[in-house]
Amino acid sequence: MQYLYDGQHYIDRYDLHTIEECLDYYWAIKDGFAKDRNKFKKFTDDEFNKEVHKCASYTINVIKGERYRHKEETIKRWVDRDRQTQELYDNAVPPQGIYCKDCHSPTKVTNKDLFNAYEDNAQVLFMFRCIKCNKGQAFYEDGTEWQYEPPLCPKCNALLKHKSKDVKEVMTTTYSCSNCSYKKKDIYDFKTSKRKREKEEAKERKLLLEYREEFCLNEKNGPDYLMSMDRLINFAKEMEEREKKEKDPIYQKAKQLKKIAVAQLKELINKAIEKEGYKDLQFDKPEMGQYVIIPFTVQETNENRKEYDTTHTLQKLIKTVLEDTNWRLMSDGISYRLGYVYGKLKGYEREEDFMKLVK
Repeated sequence: MQYLYDGQHYIDRYDLHTIEECLDYYWAIKDGFAKDRNKFKKFTDDEFNKEVHKCASYTINVIKGERYRHKEETIKRWVDRDRQTQELYDNAVPPQGIYCKDCHSPTKVTNKDLFNAYEDNAQVLFMFRCIKCNKGQAFYEDGTEWQYEPPLCPKCNALLKHKSKDVKEVMTTTYSCSNCSYKKKDIYDFKTSKRKREKEEAKERKLLLEYREEFCLNEKNGPDYLMSMDRLINFAKEMEEREKKEKDPIYQKAKQLKKIAVAQLKELINKAIEKEGYKDLQFDKPEMGQYVIIPFTVQETNENRKEYDTTHTLQKLIKTVLEDTNWRLMSDGISYRLGYVYGKLKGYEREEDFMKLVK
């Protein structure tokens, strides 16, 4: 039994699904527009068909791209699953010591099959045939015997008898109930089934031949499509986020903050503090990390002002003047020593930081 196939089998299978999905959407869109043809009376038939084709193409292009995006990972998943299934089937070992129930003669394995092939409880079932009386038995790999469950009558729930007959590749199974009048025939035509399968396979080959190039992106044009589509998706997300922000009152307040450089900062603070008796504002070497942090010193010129008033007044002045800017006095506050007042200023550059400042 074959479960694992060559690579082209999986590529064809995936591409076939892509083609079928694209065609289904194309005809659904085209039929939908055709039903509303009266709404587009100003268009000639040629113009109408061109516009419908253009509209359908937008949808198809998205489907093509997304199918290509997941192609490699999907095929890998299929191959891995089939490889595991194939190994389970190939490596299965029949249980030993199986003897005929009727004559106790040795048996031999005549066939094996995989039950629940793609389920977690998949098991290999071995068919044994007595080498003397030809009676059959079936056992799973773990030695558990397979128990046949005879069909029951749908009318009276009694056991059904059944007989099978093969005539010219047609198998007829007749079920009859000995307890009531129920009878049923199941007919399976192997020849018709084979022709139907061959016809379906021919149709699939034709679809691949006619539409693979149109609907299935490849390693040459696929990456370019994904790049352009991802850019478009990211742009749409950015626009959506921007729209949300524009409606956010916090964001609107954050937009009002003035983003000023160090020279402007120094000029702004100097202008505010000199009137209150502070002078000689000096900035030390900045710390460049996620934020710009600048130590500063100021000299107190008012001899009558006490230490607490000196620091408290300067702190209030700086906080007020920086309120509508991207700079803030750090939480360490302001300290005083021998006429020098010092502290640290923190500068913010990112939009999200501005919103935190407003909050």
